[in-house]
Amino acid sequence: MYKANEPLELTLLYHWNSPPPGGYAKQVPATEMRYMPEASILELPAVPGDNYLTNLLRQRHSVRAFKNTEMPLISLAQLLDAACGISGLRQVEGHMFEGRNSPSAGGLYPIEMFVSIQAITGLSAGLYHYEPRGHGLHWVNESVPSDFIEPLLQQDYIANANALFIMTGVFMRSLHKYSTRGYRFILFEAGHQAENICLMAVELGLGRVCLGGFHDTSVNNILGIDGQRHAALYCVAVGTETSS
Repeated sequence: MYKANEPLELTLLYHWNSPPPGGYAKQVPATEMRYMPEASILELPAVPGDNYLTNLLRQRHSVRAFKNTEMPLISLAQLLDAACGISGLRQVEGHMFEGRNSPSAGGLYPIEMFVSIQAITGLSAGLYHYEPRGHGLHWVNESVPSDFIEPLLQQDYIANANALFIMTGVFMRSLHKYSTRGYRFILFEAGHQAENICLMAVELGLGRVCLGGFHDTSVNNILGIDGQRHAALYCVAVGTETSS
C-alpha cells in the first residue's frame, strides 16, 4: 500500500488498487443504464450515410477470432503512425513542439508504444518499442502475442493476432506539470491512441479488439519496465478476422 503524500504516490494508490476483478458482476439491462429515461427527446437530423469517418466508425467492432496469416509491414507502419506518429512541428513562443496523430495534454506525450508481433512481412517475430521521432522500432525481446495470453487473463484469441499493441505510461511526464490530474490525462491519451489504431485497422480491412484486463506485474515484467514510474495501461490486438 502506498501513502498518498505526493502526486506519484497518489497515482499509484489508485493504479495498484484497481486490479482485474475476481469475478464478473451481473449484467445490467440497457434500459436501467439510461440517464434521465423519462425526459423528452429533441430529435436530431439523420446522420449522412456517405460520410467517410462515419462508415469507419460503423465498421469498428471487437474481433475475437484471428486467422493465422501474414500482415504486410506497411500495415504495421500505418497502425503505429496512426496511434502516435509525428504529424509535424509547430513553433510556440520561440520553442518548437511536436504535433502527433493523437492529442496529448500539454504536448507531453507520456505514452510509450510497445508492439508484440508475428507473421509480419520482413520483420522477425518478437517484442518491439516504437520510436515516433525516427518512425522506427527498437528490439526489446522475443515475446510474441501468445506469450501474453496468461497475463491477459487467458484471452487466448490473441494467439493468431499479428500485432499486440501495448500502451504504457511514464507517469511523471504528466504529473510534474498537472499533478494528480495528470493521471487522468495519461489514461485519456491511451484511449486516443487505441481508437486511432482501431480506425486504421478498419481502413486496412483488419480485425481488432481492445483489451484492458491484465495482470499488471506480469505484463510489466515482459516489457521490462518497473510498473511504478512506467507501467502498462492498455492493449489492442490486430490481425485478419476469421470469417464467421
